[in-house]
Amino acid sequence: MIAINKSRTVLLSLIIAIFFGCQPAAVSNDPSDECTFGGSEVLAKAVNNRSYYPAVFDLFENAEKTINVIMYDMKYYDYDPETEESKLLSKLAQASLRGVEVKIILEQSDWNSDVNEDNYASGAYLMESGVLVRYDPMTITTHCKMMIIDSVYTLVGSTNWSKSAINYNNEANVLMTGNLIAEEFIDYFNVLWSSSYEREF
Repeated sequence: MIAINKSRTVLLSLIIAIFFGCQPAAVSNDPSDECTFGGSEVLAKAVNNRSYYPAVFDLFENAEKTINVIMYDMKYYDYDPETEESKLLSKLAQASLRGVEVKIILEQSDWNSDVNEDNYASGAYLMESGVLVRYDPMTITTHCKMMIIDSVYTLVGSTNWSKSAINYNNEANVLMTGNLIAEEFIDYFNVLWSSSYEREF
C-alpha cells in the first residue's frame, strides 16, 4: 500500500513539473527559452510596435519556399515606395519573382469601402509579380493579421499594413518558430483560401 501511494505521489509530482515547467508557445524574448507543443519544439517571441516591420521584412527576404498571408487592411502607397508598407509589398513581389509561392487572402467588405480600396490596390500590385491573391466573401469579415513562412515561422497579432499601425500605434504580435504550430495555421489558411476567390481587375 505504501509503495502504491509512493508511486502515485511520484507520478503526480512528475505531471505537475512537466505542466508548470514548460507551457506551450510561452512568449519569450530569450532564444534559449524553448518549449514543446504536441511533441514539437516551439520558440515564441513578442514582436510589438516598431519591431514589427524589421521582423517581417527579414522573414520575407529569407523565405525559400512559401509565404502565406491573411491581412485585414493592406495599404499600397504607389506615390511613396519608401514607406514600410510599400517595402513589405515589394518584398512579397520580389519573393514571388524569385520562385517563392506567395498566397495572400485579403478582406473585402459590403460596408467598408476604405478597406476595399486599400486591398484592391495592393492585390492588383502583387498580382503583377505573380502573387496569388484572393478575397474573402463580401458578407464575412476576415479580421486576421497573420502569416506563415516556409511552414516554420508563424506571425499572428494585431498589426495591419498601414502607416499608423506600423509606425505609431501600440500593436502586439507573436512570432512562433515550429513546424507543428505552423501546420495548424496552414490548415486554417487553406480553409479560408478555399472559400475565397480571385477578383478580376
